[in-house]
Amino acid sequence: MFNIRNIAIAQLILWLVSLLQQFLYWQRLPERVATHFDGAGKPNGWMHRDNAALMMVGLETLLPAIFLGIAYAIYFIPSQLINIPHREFWLAPERREASIAFVARSTAAFSLAMSFFFLAMNHLTYLANQRGGNLNPLGFWTLMACFLGFTALWVTGLLLRFRIPAKR
Repeated sequence: MFNIRNIAIAQLILWLVSLLQQFLYWQRLPERVATHFDGAGKPNGWMHRDNAALMMVGLETLLPAIFLGIAYAIYFIPSQLINIPHREFWLAPERREASIAFVARSTAAFSLAMSFFFLAMNHLTYLANQRGGNLNPLGFWTLMACFLGFTALWVTGLLLRFRIPAKR
């Protein structure tokens, strides 16, 4: 079932996988790791591996947690602070619960997409550091296209859901 509780459980599992990934990768990285790359995959930013590992754990923890937090908090936010198209129509008392539930589920789902992106990006960065420092540009651009494509579908889904229905 596609509800916030199940998404939060999936998010927790994905977070634990990312921690395991980070632990396994961290001990195999050189002391100085490439952490930023140009569009061709050449490294142009480095960090100590401990700092890089902490940064990734922080990103993989904080950003999805913010989106999950918003998904849960939206039930308690006053309607005038919720920014959706045609807010007055969709947050009218007879439609508010269903509308808020949709926004909450969608926001929680976005946290999963973000986590998958970070997990895959961490893997590509690890491989780059194991293979001489260059990031696989095809892998990166494919991953970026998938994440941006998901984001575009996510936004489109929200916009379509909150359009004014045609009068009968």
